[in-house]
Amino acid sequence: MPYKIEYLEEVFDQLARIQQNIRLAIIRAIDERLSTDPYRFRPLVCNLRGFFRMRIGDYRIIYQVDKETFTVLIVKIDVRGNVYR
Repeated sequence: MPYKIEYLEEVFDQLARIQQNIRLAIIRAIDERLSTDPYRFRPLVCNLRGFFRMRIGDYRIIYQVDKETFTVLIVKIDVRGNVYR
């Protein structure tokens, strides 16, 4: 069963600041990879426990998975140096 993808409102602002060709690659990766198997990417630890990250070039996508509703919630998209703040 494919996972439904949802975004926090702030993510749309973050995406708007990203160069168009990279933005399209990020959106395509989210649609193709996260909707089929969101658990294949690295889980985060410590204060970010419960979140996962997917890497697309220099960008990181931080997300949560709801097992009961088969939903992936995209929380943040940013470059590596800023995404974990």
